[in-house]
Amino acid sequence: MAEAASQHLSLPSRLLELCALLGAPRDSLRGLEQVAQKKGVKHLSALDPEVLSIFVPPFISKGDSQMAGANCGTLGKTRRRSFRKKRERPRPEQWKGLSGPSRVPEPEDVTVPGGVDLLALPQLCFPGGVCVATEPKEDRIHFLVLTDVCGTRTYGVVAQYYRPLHDEYCFYNGTTHWEPSWPAVGAAGCFVPYAVCVVSRFPYYNSLKDCLSCLLANLKLCKDFEVDSPIKDFAAKLSLIPSPPPGPLHLVFHMKPLQIVFPARADPESPILDLDLHLPLLCFRPEKVLQVLTCFLTEQRIVFFSSDWALLTLVAECFMAYLYPLQWQHPFVPILSDQMLDFVMAPTSFLMGCHLDHFEEVSKGAEPPAPPRAACRPPPLQHRPERGPSPPAGLAAETQLPDTADHPAAACEHLQVLDTYMFHSFLKARLNRRMDAFAQMDLDTQSEEDRINGTLVSPRRPTVEKIASRKSSHLQVTHRRMVVSMPNLQDIAMPELAPRNSSLRLTDTAGCAGSSAVLNVTPKSPYTFKIPEIHFPLASECVQRYYADFVTLLSKAMDFLAPDNSLLLARYFYLRGLVHLMQGQLLSALLDFQNLYKTDIRIFPADLVKRTVESMSAPERAQAERAPELMRLISEILDKPHEASKLDDHVKNFELPKEYMQLDDFMKRVQESGIVKDASTIQRLFEALTVGQQKQIDPETFKDFYNCWKETEAEAQEVSLPWLVMEHLDKNECVYKLSSSVRTNLGVGKIAMTQKRLFLLTEGRPGYVEISTFRNIEEVRSTSTAFLLRRIPALKIKVASKKEVFEANLKTECDLWHLMVKEMWAGKKLADDHKDPQYIQQALTHVLLMDAVVGTLQSPGAIYAASKLSYFDKMRKEVPMALPKTTVETLKHKINPSAGEMFPQAVDALLYTPGHLDPAEKVEDAHPKLWCALSDGKVTVFDASSWTIHQHSFKVGTAKVNCMVMADQNQVWVGSEDSVIYIINVHSMSCNKQLTDHCSSVTDLIVQDGQRVARCSEVYSCSMDGTVLAWNVSTLQVTSRFQLSSGGLTSIRLHGGCLWCCTGNSIMVMTTNGFLCQELKIEEHFKDISTSFLAFQLLPEQEQLWAACAGCSEVYIWSLKDLAQPPQRVPLKDCSEIICMIRVKKQVWVGSRGLWQGTPRGKIYVIDAERKTVEKELVAHTDTVRTLCSAEDRYVLSGSGREEGKIAIWKGE
Repeated sequence: MAEAASQHLSLPSRLLELCALLGAPRDSLRGLEQVAQKKGVKHLSALDPEVLSIFVPPFISKGDSQMAGANCGTLGKTRRRSFRKKRERPRPEQWKGLSGPSRVPEPEDVTVPGGVDLLALPQLCFPGGVCVATEPKEDRIHFLVLTDVCGTRTYGVVAQYYRPLHDEYCFYNGTTHWEPSWPAVGAAGCFVPYAVCVVSRFPYYNSLKDCLSCLLANLKLCKDFEVDSPIKDFAAKLSLIPSPPPGPLHLVFHMKPLQIVFPARADPESPILDLDLHLPLLCFRPEKVLQVLTCFLTEQRIVFFSSDWALLTLVAECFMAYLYPLQWQHPFVPILSDQMLDFVMAPTSFLMGCHLDHFEEVSKGAEPPAPPRAACRPPPLQHRPERGPSPPAGLAAETQLPDTADHPAAACEHLQVLDTYMFHSFLKARLNRRMDAFAQMDLDTQSEEDRINGTLVSPRRPTVEKIASRKSSHLQVTHRRMVVSMPNLQDIAMPELAPRNSSLRLTDTAGCAGSSAVLNVTPKSPYTFKIPEIHFPLASECVQRYYADFVTLLSKAMDFLAPDNSLLLARYFYLRGLVHLMQGQLLSALLDFQNLYKTDIRIFPADLVKRTVESMSAPERAQAERAPELMRLISEILDKPHEASKLDDHVKNFELPKEYMQLDDFMKRVQESGIVKDASTIQRLFEALTVGQQKQIDPETFKDFYNCWKETEAEAQEVSLPWLVMEHLDKNECVYKLSSSVRTNLGVGKIAMTQKRLFLLTEGRPGYVEISTFRNIEEVRSTSTAFLLRRIPALKIKVASKKEVFEANLKTECDLWHLMVKEMWAGKKLADDHKDPQYIQQALTHVLLMDAVVGTLQSPGAIYAASKLSYFDKMRKEVPMALPKTTVETLKHKINPSAGEMFPQAVDALLYTPGHLDPAEKVEDAHPKLWCALSDGKVTVFDASSWTIHQHSFKVGTAKVNCMVMADQNQVWVGSEDSVIYIINVHSMSCNKQLTDHCSSVTDLIVQDGQRVARCSEVYSCSMDGTVLAWNVSTLQVTSRFQLSSGGLTSIRLHGGCLWCCTGNSIMVMTTNGFLCQELKIEEHFKDISTSFLAFQLLPEQEQLWAACAGCSEVYIWSLKDLAQPPQRVPLKDCSEIICMIRVKKQVWVGSRGLWQGTPRGKIYVIDAERKTVEKELVAHTDTVRTLCSAEDRYVLSGSGREEGKIAIWKGE
């Protein structure tokens, strides 16, 4: 066997880690033959197996690789734990009838990959021992999972075959003697098993099984002393096959006589599935499958039993696949040999497998320990061996399983699931809003109500619809209590949205009559790529020829691809980059990886590229850095800091504080507890809890507040309204507060508060009496009424539609209800005036915090302390609440993309994309969308038909987003401050492509005016350094480029076949090839002041150019016929600075910062383009208007700065 040295080449992501031949020791076979030749011996004892041969890649010697021109030797180095094993062949002995010279081969050194224990491998390959048979037996294949000390798993496929003992003396005796083995068995008639084990980093069970089946067919035709040669040849072939990258491309390899398919995983985070997932259903009844899954979810000690070794691993892996996206994080040993049965005595959770013969032994010896985390211990339940409808072999499972029919045990089981390691990892991903397979599935199956709930953040309360749905179920009470007691598990928002049009676009209702039906779309079959054949894998020249053929086939496949098929193109780039590495062509490999980085960043092998760059010689590195694209890639990989630290997957239980807390510590604790996240609200809560004392909160006060909040929350979950009452409420209303039973002028009962109204739950015969909606309240007063000789505190509410004033003798609750009703009344008034339902959500939070503060302090000053949270009521008294009439009439709605964040986020860019109905999509995906870019590269997507969250924020880099454009129906391009153009797939809502040709901040992206809805072929981009690039949308290639002489390029427009480029000092008219046609210089028109162009718009119909300048409160208008003429001026009253401007039909909307009633505000000026006069002056936001966007010229959307962080929707008519 050739020497395996670490400096040799190794194919990254290769299938093979190790191939070994295992069997009984030579000395044992020699003694066994002597015993077998004795007459009367019928039963032969089992033998202990050992490793006979090891084959570890790479198989090309150093000299051969150098001769082939491979100059990337250090790339093959892998820092892994290994040891060297020496194997000596037996000394030659003269056997009877044999003659001739003999040779003694040199001992060989073998470097074994880490994670493969050669001491345990023979036992796992022969878990029942080496059993000599008296007659030939069928070949058998079983599967292994090997785990190292770091928890990294490798996978093994073992094929056992039998050879006659008669030919053993020829094994490694250095002679060429051969006698027919199978026909002439001899008197003894003994057959000895051997095993070939293939170890891989990937669980290709079926594929490697087929490969071994092909190998066994060849081994049976070989002489015993020749078996090493075909095994080594087989291992060398597998070592040259790369694992397919994640995605729809499967690799096909021809191994006579079979075509072997190596399937790819669906995405980088999904497992490889190369097994039959229906196997557990053939071995267990469906109810038993559910019980076994329960054992997995509660992390029990699980042992599978089977009479077929192959079934143990396959069935265990099937259950692992059923768990996805949860992951088993405990010991996993699907096959235990006879010598490993004591492993089942382990006190921790585990998953193991044994032969069915050991069922009684393991059942008696493995006494389960007490559950470490559950408060109650479920009754044990053992699965006896049973068979399903058509089981392939006997299979049983022994577990400690709770009886699901017993309600206390089910509750205990629920607690166990919530406290498992796998659930904590899953929960961490949910809290981090990780967009993985589960999040995508949840988004795809989300109901409209849940989507609305995700838009608004308010304390958890069940809606009327959910109360009605659970009235018939009594088993969920315990479950609800347990979920509520855990902080920060989910944010269930109260759904309330103002009535609005169902869509912004004009739809053809006739063509959508059947849109409610579920579309039956057949999933696309995966693509395949056939790997070239490898005839002589141990010859360097043949291997290099194989690489050349591989590259040729990949290049041809790329040439035949459709221009828009970037999914397959990325996989071809990935494979070709790997092959180029093995050829020693590092520059070609880096170019392929650079193209991959632009095409699909999800499968970009960053670690491999980093090792490639580090292994390059100085001349190669210099040559690579001379290419701009490679220089950018090297900078991304080596120079820029990456988020290398892995996210903590452990969810720490919330702990109450033990020390006094200042404001910062208090804010952190409240946010961790899940009570509220908004920093300004927490600051008001801090003021309320520290009234009349030092500005710090003691642990006991926080504990009382936390318990009061959680108890109130749990009580609200148990509210059960009569059917008669629920008929009067909207299905999305929630009961947030119930008073004690009081006397009112409408009868005796409890006052209930929802987000919309107050009503009375009458006592005796349950009934509903409406008090008022918050919109109709005219006055709220706290008074007292005479009762006998006492004065009883009472609450009076005057309603606009009723003559009689509502009066309730609330006694000790009167002051608190007075505060709460006034706060909700003020919140509703603000919500109506500003068309923003978030005010109601915030008012509800204030109300519930008031209730918790009063319950915590329980002192005479508690009401005064709670009044610190009466924020909207104070706003109503201190500042005028009503906006100008023009603003109110034009404003349609407001949404908050920063909902759920600790602080408001600035809205940096907005993009509206019209809807379109694709038969392959969900109806929700056909809706129009609003794309909102927030601070630090966050993008949030709203469904523009209902203004609800369609996709929570995902990242496009970490820098500020400057611009967005819809390139076609499937792509949104995002220009960033970090000089990268990110491409978002509108269906998966993921960013997997990047364009990195710009060297400075990308400031603008445009498409031709007639191509915004239809498919466009070209996109223009510009950057701050004056670079303008034209892109082919299908190929993502630069079709033309030019550089302006001056930098400061902030925006471009396309008109008349020319590009109008706005720099700080001028507006330049350039041809698409980069030739200057004309130029508007700012210094020629503004000689008295120092200023620069900020933004401009072209109005082709009026043949005008509108521009705004820094430090000026006027809009300047030039005629396109003669730019040399002085501009007309449109003054903007009370405008401090112009920020942005857009054209909407025959109007120009200008976003700015200005004054309203002496207070700085974000203002929008609507200017008539024909008359050049200001038609409307809109008070848009409390902060600067940073961006404007048009929605099909019917609506205009404005985004504000970080002080407010909201988006306003305006009527465009």
